[in-house]
Amino acid sequence: MLFTKLGYILSELFMLLIVIGLAEAILRFRRGVGLRQLFTEIERGKLKAPIRIRASAPVRYLRYALVFVMTVILGAIEIAFISQFGATILTGALLLTITAIVRYTLDKS
Repeated sequence: MLFTKLGYILSELFMLLIVIGLAEAILRFRRGVGLRQLFTEIERGKLKAPIRIRASAPVRYLRYALVFVMTVILGAIEIAFISQFGATILTGALLLTITAIVRYTLDKS
């Protein structure tokens, strides 16, 4: 029983490392073709800058509530359909979905 769970964890860990390595390789390849740096100063600024919402407090709280509801609903749908493919693929899909929701809902710049 313990070795079965350990084998599952090790295989998922290996798949997670492969997914991260593949994403990094694709990013490096795409940046290398254009002879650009991995992260530009503009991207570093976007990563470190706080999210700016130009709205009144009630509208801001409604946006936060909208993000929360969309994240929970789409996360539950993804868990229902994608969980059969493994934890690594599910984690990647959830990460991409939640990032897209937050980016397009809260970032108005």
